[in-house]
Amino acid sequence: GGIGKTTIARIIYKSVSHLFEGCYFLDNVKEALKYEGLASLQEKLLSGALMKRNIEIPDGDGATLIKRRISNLKALIILDDVNHLSQLQKLAGGYDWFGPGSRVIVTTRDEHLLISHGIERRYNVEGLNIDEALQLFSQKAFREDRPKEGYFDLCSQVVDYCGGLPLAL
Repeated sequence: GGIGKTTIARIIYKSVSHLFEGCYFLDNVKEALKYEGLASLQEKLLSGALMKRNIEIPDGDGATLIKRRISNLKALIILDDVNHLSQLQKLAGGYDWFGPGSRVIVTTRDEHLLISHGIERRYNVEGLNIDEALQLFSQKAFREDRPKEGYFDLCSQVVDYCGGLPLAL
């Protein structure tokens, strides 16, 4: 973690959500499932995408109901931090779950999970290069684009230790 997948997904959501009939950003799926359960996440996704409050889903019917209610809707769905194939299958089954022009964005650390679900268009977020990382660190530490005089070596060591991860910087 810490490379910026969620941040990028949030920016995309804020930038293009107005182009869709229904939108929902399901934040931190992995953690949310520990505390809320799948039916609760399915209810949130469906309620959010349809802009209706408190849609209740009977146990075990979530996937069917999502498909039936959203299949004609041009929707933007973002599933953040998915870590199991079953989560994808129950929250965003297949292409036929969503109407024409819909987009489903999934953030995960496990590319194999995306491949297993048949997702062909994948984008790998790369870490910052040394110059970008040094600039980000300097902006946060000194409010300048470069390290203050006498701090270049120390800043370079910190940036190297962080391995290009923006969150670590």
